[in-house]
Amino acid sequence: MTMIELKAVDKSNYLTVVDLKVHSEQADFVAPNTLSLLEASFEEEKYPFAIYAEGTLVGFLMCSYYPADDAYPIDSWWIERFMIDKDHQGKGWGKKALALFLKEFKPHRQVKELRIGAEPENDHAIKLYESFGFKKEGMVEGENVYVRTW
Repeated sequence: MTMIELKAVDKSNYLTVVDLKVHSEQADFVAPNTLSLLEASFEEEKYPFAIYAEGTLVGFLMCSYYPADDAYPIDSWWIERFMIDKDHQGKGWGKKALALFLKEFKPHRQVKELRIGAEPENDHAIKLYESFGFKKEGMVEGENVYVRTW
């Protein structure tokens, strides 16, 4: 069995997380990890994780909690960032990492929905999210929003 782990981003691994990159044609699909880590340093309720496969750093995931507002009238959790490094794509790590996150995610705030966004052109991500039961809910700022309940 292939070992996949999610570890908190901390002083021991943040620099290698920053070095993770997607292919140039994917650059518009996800914010740079430097921005995500900066946001997590200054904004509450953002939780960054390094994705390790067989002991090697292969990707990054950040989940975030948002209280109800005008855009979403109920409290919600988001997988706000999710990426696999260009050198590790196509090996199934994204699917395994998402499965592990969904299995182990134990939010301290009880919310019945989890959302994730995807650029409309990001067919690979959309297919992955839909395979895990995420359903298209609408669009926000030009990005498709998918929701999964549990």
